Amino acid sequence: MSVASASLTAARGAARVLDRLVAHPVAVVGTLAALQVASTLAFALAVQHNGWVWFHGGDQIWLATQAWLLGDLQLAPTEPAYLWPALLAPLTWATGPAYVQALPVLVVVQVLVLAPLALVCLYALATRIGGRLLGYWAALLWVVAPYAAIPLFADRYQERWAEHFLPQALGLTSLTDFPSMVVVLAAALFVARSLPPARMPDAVFAGLLAGAAGALKPPNYLFLAGALLAYAAARRWRAGAAFALAVAPSVFVLALWKERGLGELPALALEGARLAAGAGPLALELNLDRYLDLDVEHWRTQMDQLREFFWSARLAQWAPFAGLLAVLRVRRGALAALLAGWLGAFLVVKGFSPRADIQENTFWRLLMPAWPAYLLLFASIPLLVPTLPRLLGHRLQPAPPRPLRARWLVVAAAVTAVLPGAAIAVSSPLEPPPTKAVVQAFAGGNIVTPVIRSLEPEVERTPEGVRLTWSDGGPWRANVFFRVYRTDGAEPDTSCLVSGGTAWYCSLRGTVLGTTRETAFLDASAPPRATYRVGVGTNWLDDEDEGDVFALSPPVRAPR
Repeated sequence: MSVASASLTAARGAARVLDRLVAHPVAVVGTLAALQVASTLAFALAVQHNGWVWFHGGDQIWLATQAWLLGDLQLAPTEPAYLWPALLAPLTWATGPAYVQALPVLVVVQVLVLAPLALVCLYALATRIGGRLLGYWAALLWVVAPYAAIPLFADRYQERWAEHFLPQALGLTSLTDFPSMVVVLAAALFVARSLPPARMPDAVFAGLLAGAAGALKPPNYLFLAGALLAYAAARRWRAGAAFALAVAPSVFVLALWKERGLGELPALALEGARLAAGAGPLALELNLDRYLDLDVEHWRTQMDQLREFFWSARLAQWAPFAGLLAVLRVRRGALAALLAGWLGAFLVVKGFSPRADIQENTFWRLLMPAWPAYLLLFASIPLLVPTLPRLLGHRLQPAPPRPLRARWLVVAAAVTAVLPGAAIAVSSPLEPPPTKAVVQAFAGGNIVTPVIRSLEPEVERTPEGVRLTWSDGGPWRANVFFRVYRTDGAEPDTSCLVSGGTAWYCSLRGTVLGTTRETAFLDASAPPRATYRVGVGTNWLDDEDEGDVFALSPPVRAPR
């Protein structure tokens, strides 16, 4: 057999294999989803953790407390966005107010439901660019890239990537970063679906999803840059208008949330009384740098750090530009605009911000909602291979999407705007005395922490001093430790300040006497008058010297 005939036979065999793969998308994507879940479970067991607690680097305590209070129609100061507390509120009825109590349910839902949903959305969006084969390739990259990137980092940085960032990127935390990424990705898919004519329901659904993403974390509204660019490139003005109108309810509910819980709209308020790290109220003027801080020198520093820690900074920097050319080459101009605007908006606004730091490992988390856009552009690079698009032929064409049923629009509107808005409207801001939540103020910030009745300590004066005993208060789903606080004198152990005429911040004034694993503590030097609280803390390292206290007991006064 000649080389030419052998090559022709091999090419025909490869074509038949490709056609069989194209004909069975459910089997292929289902296999990849199973591989994704299995790899996440293996990673979760292998990486450092404490029970159900993996590394958290955000507002998990505040969010859980906010959800618990909202479930009781009360509002703590509404500094985070509204949708995650609204979604968690029914869960806290069953689990309790602490984030560690809700973690098992959240992790299972995120790993077994949201993660496969993200994979399907990414696959479907990639098929809009280059057919099912590109969808398979992008989905495979989505599964393996988080782990394949580990050895590409310098040894001294691998722990930060694997132990600090990946638990958040894989859905092993109670933060909003992972669900935000999934919802933004779903919104991008429905923007792509709505670009052909007569797809108005998809445009409305895309807007509702984009609004939901912003209601999870307001910076997710940056995705709108990509969506509106896509509609402009496709000249789908009516679909773009429908998309924008569908985003609007989430903005109105977010404004209501801020007004009801803070007494002002932070983005519009010229000045107001705010609590600053335990230092009392400060007058703040409108500062646009809070929302848009484009520090070019900081960006250059981050790129220097990328070169220091990553195998090839040039590859990471230029891959999306090559992918953009590939998407344009196969005549997907509107999708190229979607991906470029989506990724570009996050890079400019979040990547140039001093809050995004590779050294401190905050860069990756702040840019997580744009990670799917980056990966899709990276996955599209093979389309630049000469003659490959011509050889693939009809395999580059996406399958026509199924019509979206109207009931999904109703469900999305109810979950993302109507029900949360109604709950917020009938809720009342917390007022002193702080019987349900106390603020822990520390250098650099503060945390609204739930007060759990089951922890209420008993106190007695003995010849050795004041002895406190309390119940464990669990189950906590992780190893915990207890911190004992004492406030001297007859005054309450909290100091309350009001912000915006509405939001009460009642900060704990007590000092830490000690940390213990036991449910008893002896204060050998107790003054005549003292008030005690017990806090429960944990962290991914199970280290008593690290981690935040996630629950506090009610105050108890020592007998004279």
